[in-house]
Amino acid sequence: MDSKQILKFLIEITKESSNLVTDKFEVKQKGDAYDLVTNLDVEVEEFLIKKINKKYPDFSIVSEEKNFNNRISENCFVIDPIDGTINFANNLPLWGIQVACIINSEVVAAVIYLPKMNELYSADKRGAFLNSTKIATNVVPIKNTLYAIDGTNNLPIMKKMRPFSSGRRNLGAVCVSMAFVSCGRLHGALFRSDKPWDYLPGLFITKMAGATICDEPGFHGAAMNKEFLDILKEANK
Repeated sequence: MDSKQILKFLIEITKESSNLVTDKFEVKQKGDAYDLVTNLDVEVEEFLIKKINKKYPDFSIVSEEKNFNNRISENCFVIDPIDGTINFANNLPLWGIQVACIINSEVVAAVIYLPKMNELYSADKRGAFLNSTKIATNVVPIKNTLYAIDGTNNLPIMKKMRPFSSGRRNLGAVCVSMAFVSCGRLHGALFRSDKPWDYLPGLFITKMAGATICDEPGFHGAAMNKEFLDILKEANK
């Protein structure tokens, strides 16, 4: 199966799904008291699932709202309809729609679309792209690095990282953090949770942009090089 054709399909349905997103939506609590969901999360996900089922009926789907109990399988799609829902609900532009495709247990294509920024990040075996332009990570001296951290219980890691970086950002959307690593705006991104729809598309895109990545329970990270990734991993202990 041609990863280039799969990527083209992902780009088409992701951009098409963004047309469902409007400024009028309903916000509800989901799970714990600090998590939110909107009706548009559900509508975008249902749209993507319908398109994928029609084109690739033999593939399973793991997604945040409808298929969160499904496990990653040998051939599947992974969907986060709106990553950064709290940002979205508060009219912050840092949110995105992201989808990845896995074939024979390996990610072969992924898309992150940031509609409010008009930025579409994509990757397949050819490399990583931002709006069709090939991109690469940006390597700087360790003391000049800027990293993003998302997940839970982040304060101890941030304290440990103070001697090693010029600063940190918590952007509230893993897709944005990973996208910014892939195009060189950030030099590392760390996600301290294990929900594949949050981190899997971004890890693949950063990898294809030249980042060093780590995908372990409780640590899903990408960095400009192995040296900085090892520093992030050590701080995470």
